[in-house]
Amino acid sequence: MKYKVAAIVPAAGSGHRLGAKEKKPFVLLAGKPLITYALLALDSSKYIDRIYVAADPDSIRRLEGIIVKYGIRKVVKVVAGGRTRAASVKNCFDLVDPLCDIVLIHDGARPFPGDSDIMNSVLLAGKFGGCVTAIPMTDTVKLSGKGLFVKKTIDRSSLWRAQTPQAFRYGILKKALNVIDDIASITDDASVLERLGKKVKILKGSPRNIKVTTKEDLKIAEVLI
Repeated sequence: MKYKVAAIVPAAGSGHRLGAKEKKPFVLLAGKPLITYALLALDSSKYIDRIYVAADPDSIRRLEGIIVKYGIRKVVKVVAGGRTRAASVKNCFDLVDPLCDIVLIHDGARPFPGDSDIMNSVLLAGKFGGCVTAIPMTDTVKLSGKGLFVKKTIDRSSLWRAQTPQAFRYGILKKALNVIDDIASITDDASVLERLGKKVKILKGSPRNIKVTTKEDLKIAEVLI
């Protein structure tokens, strides 16, 4: 079955933790603005039909220029982002065609989404309603108590670090976004469905699919390129 898929890319980050003078989407990675990598990956996927991007209001025209420059054809709208990531996602979602089957959300600061991750996220969302890409926790995890003393060691065998893409059936995500009152506190899209008691399927992702947040992340991304 071929699904109609809309991709949402929240990209309204300030880049403060990067210590950059530029807004995060425009920080150069191997000579290209960071945001272009995620957009080009989605644009080239046969599983994505349309792309909606949330940007800082002052950066919309600049981002539109980058989209034209790099020939990214599937972006239909760049919208003003909200005060939080969740609000930015909601601003984009409100423009998505209700006839859409699947909504896929991917961080603009994750430059290396694999094509198989995009494909499998869509297929698993179609089958189960929701899918989150994640990688298993490999470090030993400690729970702290008062005074930063170790309270206990947590079994890591069932712990996963969430990534994007994350994908959901349109109707389920719409219901979830409309009933969550404290959406501003949501840092992960799958959490919205979890609040409704919906099951979300885990898709094992790749350590290569990093999120660029700090200067060290940017250096790692340069090495990966």
